[in-house]
Amino acid sequence: MGSWLPVLRRLPGEARGQVALTIDDAPNPDTTPALLDLLDRHGAKATFFLSGCRAEPNRAIVADMVARGHAVYAHGWEHVRLDKAGPDRLRADMAACEALLTEFRPTPSPYLVRLPQNGGYRNSLVHRTLAAWMPGCQFAHWGLSTEDHLISTRCASESDVERECAAEVARLEADPRLEGAVVLMHDQPINERPGAAFKPAVTITLMRLLLQALDRRGLVSVPMVPAPGAAWWTRYALV
Repeated sequence: MGSWLPVLRRLPGEARGQVALTIDDAPNPDTTPALLDLLDRHGAKATFFLSGCRAEPNRAIVADMVARGHAVYAHGWEHVRLDKAGPDRLRADMAACEALLTEFRPTPSPYLVRLPQNGGYRNSLVHRTLAAWMPGCQFAHWGLSTEDHLISTRCASESDVERECAAEVARLEADPRLEGAVVLMHDQPINERPGAAFKPAVTITLMRLLLQALDRRGLVSVPMVPAPGAAWWTRYALV
């Protein structure tokens, strides 16, 4: 049992008035600066899980994220299923990305882990590999998803982007679990689905509308934090 890491889906404690916006696959020069400006405008902080292949050529954006008070963690190097790539590749990719991030902030402890496609959170070998790489780390799962990796596939125009993003935000805003939730988003999700031309617009529009919805609900986004004393059995917990 001791080899299983905690799996977090909500902010710890009561988290009154708070949510945690978590953003995978950043940074991108045509969207991330706009996301950071939107977050600043609403007094919000986010947690970014960064892909090394995107962070390496955009170091200045990573530095800006940290300077603005956002949390940054490794999301591997390339966007591959590290839970299926074997322990050596898993350790190497996470270590390479974290080594890059240490140029901008100390390595957090306990460390929050989210692998590409959230792979491996029910895989004991992945848990053991990550525990050996970064003792005390925890899986950063989520309780609510914006499903933004699918939005661009339904868009054929800019008006479609606004409508589809508004529909997803309305769904989340009406969800009684929103307060205290860890919410999944992407900065131009790395996938091969149709609709790539609309990914930048979806990323920015979704953030704008979601932050407005949080304001209406009286909620503010805060960085995701590890749970004190989280138990191994949280990997079985239902959202």
